[in-house]
Amino acid sequence: MEFLYPWFLWLLFPIIIILFKRRRGVSLNLKYLALIFLTIAISRPAIRGSLVKKDLDAHSIILALDISASMRADDIKPNREIASKEVIREFLDIDKIDQIALIGFTSNPLLLSPPTTDHNLISIALDTLRDDYILTKGTDIKRLIQKVSKFSDKSIYLVIFSDGGDEVIDDDLVSMVKSRGVEILAIKMATSEGSSIKLDKDTLLKDKKGHIVISKFNSELEKIAKVVEFTTPKETADSILKWIESKTSKEKIKYQTYNYFELFFIPTILALIFLFFSSTKFLLHLIALLSLFGVNLQAYSLFDNIYLNRAYSAYISNDYNSSIEILSKIKNNLLEKELILANSYYKIREYKRAKGILKNIKTTNPKLKQEILYNLGNCKANLAYYNRAKEYYIKALAFGEDRDILYNLNRVIFLQEKYKSKLGVTNLSYKESSTSSKDNVKTKDKPSSKNSDKVGNSGGSGSKVSKNSTTKEIKSSGKNSSKRVMSSKAYDLINRGYIKESRPW
Repeated sequence: MEFLYPWFLWLLFPIIIILFKRRRGVSLNLKYLALIFLTIAISRPAIRGSLVKKDLDAHSIILALDISASMRADDIKPNREIASKEVIREFLDIDKIDQIALIGFTSNPLLLSPPTTDHNLISIALDTLRDDYILTKGTDIKRLIQKVSKFSDKSIYLVIFSDGGDEVIDDDLVSMVKSRGVEILAIKMATSEGSSIKLDKDTLLKDKKGHIVISKFNSELEKIAKVVEFTTPKETADSILKWIESKTSKEKIKYQTYNYFELFFIPTILALIFLFFSSTKFLLHLIALLSLFGVNLQAYSLFDNIYLNRAYSAYISNDYNSSIEILSKIKNNLLEKELILANSYYKIREYKRAKGILKNIKTTNPKLKQEILYNLGNCKANLAYYNRAKEYYIKALAFGEDRDILYNLNRVIFLQEKYKSKLGVTNLSYKESSTSSKDNVKTKDKPSSKNSDKVGNSGGSGSKVSKNSTTKEIKSSGKNSSKRVMSSKAYDLINRGYIKESRPW
């Protein structure tokens, strides 16, 4: 098997790297797999068949385009070079059979497209030619003839698009043309009056004495070639074709190609299947069905996704213990697992365990960092570690202003001042803090959405976990239960520079 367009396979490298670095759940992984198979499909995998050989009766034609500076003169509109390219394109459209090569020449000839019957390749070579990259200025017909003479064809028909430059055709060059059997047609790409040559918008080509150069057609070309005057691109192309058809000597050009049986439909079908699985719940039903028949699937990412969905369902149903039990079956340290697990422990007032899990979560997502710091502050506040809670809230504010964080920061400062005498000696025990502040700490019990809890892996971005999942609002009891205005001390803590850290976590 081989690929007819193998260069498309380079697209697989970034896709595979992303797939292995970012494990974000089975649905997204399936979409990446679909993309991989689509890339393989456009690379056109095929099985090579038999070799087919054909002999074509065709002429061997060489189109030589003068790309020297003098071809930028505009006595032929829009200029000589552009008009020459338009003639070549017209000729390629009307000549469907002949084998054609394209040469660009100045003081040195350059083969732009080798002899071929695929005229589309010549058009591509013509379109990619940039004259502003060409530094040589002169026109050397002699070197062009020497280059053409090296072609292996018995009969060579050379069509030159040029103003002739200022070269003098000597007898040696005339003898070379006759001895080699090269027949030349020169398209007169200049007027007899000539024109100045623009190097750019404001600069004209000058000689060594500072005189403006006027470029005219060099009649010396008539010594070695039949000269045809340029009229219009279509009429000039017709004139070239008539001259070619007047030459009776055609060669048997050997043309060979392979038959291919293309296989692109196989990866295309696989890609569609993966896209179907990634967009529906059919895969979950398929796994359950295979399990009934005793099929043991070891792809952990599939089962992990199932456990995550079950754990989340238990979580939003307020069955936090079941959620913890289901998550224990997942052996891989997935970010989704850690977040749901931390939230579940928080809901059952296991603040120390929730804190331990949150502290081990690493992510580069700023929003998620803020959320984790916020929830760590809530854990510390519920354990009556008000000073540490305050530090976490301040770090969380470094990622952006948030009303809930500011409110909770204000509350822990108030509570810290209230119990300052106790905190100066030792921290309140869990029991003491629960007794002393049971009227002050309330949980926002509104469950977060599934999309909020389901985030990307530990190395990437994702939707943040809703603050409602673990947020504790710290409220004062009695008549003063309304929100307090933040004290000047709180603002002083913030303005010390915490929020200006370049890497706050």
